[in-house]
Amino acid sequence: MTVEIITPERLLFVGEVKAIQLPGKDGLFQLLDNHAPLIASLGKGSIKMDLAKAYERTDSSSNKLISEGQSLKVDISGGVVEVSANKAIVLVS
Repeated sequence: MTVEIITPERLLFVGEVKAIQLPGKDGLFQLLDNHAPLIASLGKGSIKMDLAKAYERTDSSSNKLISEGQSLKVDISGGVVEVSANKAIVLVS
C-alpha cells in the first residue's frame, strides 16, 4: 500500500508500507494492503508504519546511505485519512 502523510507545511512521507496503524477518534485502527475504501477522522496520537523495505536516508556530511530500520512513527495532534485504490492519504496537523 502506498502512503502519503501531508501537513499544511510539507509532505512528511511517501512510500510503500506493509501496514499502518492510526489513532482514530474512537481508538486505534490498522490498514493493510488492498483495504476497502475508507475516510476517517484522526485524533491525537502516533502513526506507526511497517515499511515494505528498510527506510534509508543520506547522511549530509559523509554522503553515505544510512538504514533507519523497517518502521516509522509520526506523532500527530489530529487529522483525516482517505483510503482508495490501495493508497492512503493522511492529512495531519
